[in-house]
Amino acid sequence: MHYTLYFRKVKREFFILGKIQVNEIFYRADPAFSFQRVGSALELDIFRKRTYTVYIIISRKKVLCTSETQNTLLHGPVRPALLRYALPIILSMVATQFYSVADTMIIGLRLDADALAAVSNASTVLMIFLFISGGMELGGGLLVAAGKPTATRQEMAELLYNLLFVDLVLALGLTALGIFTLPALLRFIRTPEEILAEAVLYGRVYLVGLPFLMLYDLTKQCVMGCGDSKTPLRAVMATSVMNILLDLALVGPFGVAGAAGATAAAQIAGAVYMLAHLRKTELDTPFRREMLKARYAKEIFRLSAPNSLQQASGTIITTVKQGLLGGLGVAAIAGFSCAGKLSSLMMMPVYGFVQSIVFFIAQNTTAAQPQRVQEGLREGRRILLFYSLLVAALCIGLNGPLLRLFTTDASAAAYGSAMLAYEGLTYIFTAQKHLCEARLRGAQKMGLYLASNLGQIGLNLCACVLLVPRIGFSGFWLSTWISAPAGLVLAALLAKIGAKQT
Repeated sequence: MHYTLYFRKVKREFFILGKIQVNEIFYRADPAFSFQRVGSALELDIFRKRTYTVYIIISRKKVLCTSETQNTLLHGPVRPALLRYALPIILSMVATQFYSVADTMIIGLRLDADALAAVSNASTVLMIFLFISGGMELGGGLLVAAGKPTATRQEMAELLYNLLFVDLVLALGLTALGIFTLPALLRFIRTPEEILAEAVLYGRVYLVGLPFLMLYDLTKQCVMGCGDSKTPLRAVMATSVMNILLDLALVGPFGVAGAAGATAAAQIAGAVYMLAHLRKTELDTPFRREMLKARYAKEIFRLSAPNSLQQASGTIITTVKQGLLGGLGVAAIAGFSCAGKLSSLMMMPVYGFVQSIVFFIAQNTTAAQPQRVQEGLREGRRILLFYSLLVAALCIGLNGPLLRLFTTDASAAAYGSAMLAYEGLTYIFTAQKHLCEARLRGAQKMGLYLASNLGQIGLNLCACVLLVPRIGFSGFWLSTWISAPAGLVLAALLAKIGAKQT
């Protein structure tokens, strides 16, 4: 019998899809379905397909159906799916970066240089704890993405409850450790005594909000892992505005504590919103203690630790380079800093797109769709090549005007412009390297991923240590010329090894 299905929202966890034919559902579904009479209607039992769950009610006059939104990462043209999914992630990253900059600007304008220095030193120490939490969140998102195509609602709920539990335990432990050790850590990095008290105050208020920050970031990653990148974007935009408004209201009367409190309040609001969204879409199964299983914790830490190390490695290499800059003068330091900020901003779309590729690969690998994985990688190479060529052209052609947006010092601008122009050429290699590493992360080959990342960083550091003392500032961009192509070759070789193991 051939019916037209008319969709309506019957249960809160389902979403309207449009029109489809009954025979299409039957053809695509698990053939082991059954009917049972419910009043005047026939109710088709819940059955699973690899991509979504469908619940159909066939009445006398029309056929009603409710269904989860079809996962576009698993179906349809690859390029539009990737771009639609990646754009909100990129915008989320940009928004997060923006309100971080706004924080600094408001503190600098409303308070004095001592307060700005105190926040800067406290932020350096807080990064230790944020590396750990960031790895946890990325690992959790990857687990959700890998499990989504085949997991039942019960299994997905169980995974999410375990992620939330591990996240809570880790957050409380990090908060307690941070509050206790913060003064010693600030002294370790030689924080001046005149700003030590303010730095401790800012750090401790920030750490009180750390459990909510970790919950907020984890739930965002989990929702993105489910294939929804728009909801986290809405949350990020709202919390960014909230943070800035609270900064303007609180920094004046409460100083650095007001700035940290504003961030904590925004993160609490974001965590509540994202948790409510997960509760409505994926966590409709009541929590039971027996859901907590040690194997989940093992998997979480297996995926999280390499991500934490990767995030920490970026700070390590920046710290070493800043140490090498010490003997080159203030202008070189300022130019390096400005060029680094511009470089990070320009690479933000790459990081966002690569994150979308990771989840795309994770879902399609689990769904046993290797051809779609390969197609996604091909489209990713083309998109990243186009973008990196565009950025390289901007860095070469407009390096001077771009640097003057950050500094009016002619010497600093000259150093930064030279570095930006020369390093711009290496973005082509860097973007493709990140894509190869996305292949490893999506397939959960975390050992190979870490080897690729640390190998490239190690080569860059060695080149800097050898070249900068001998040829000066040129050694920085020359070291990147050496390490970027070599890093791409290493990542490509390891990605091939990972593909054979999958």
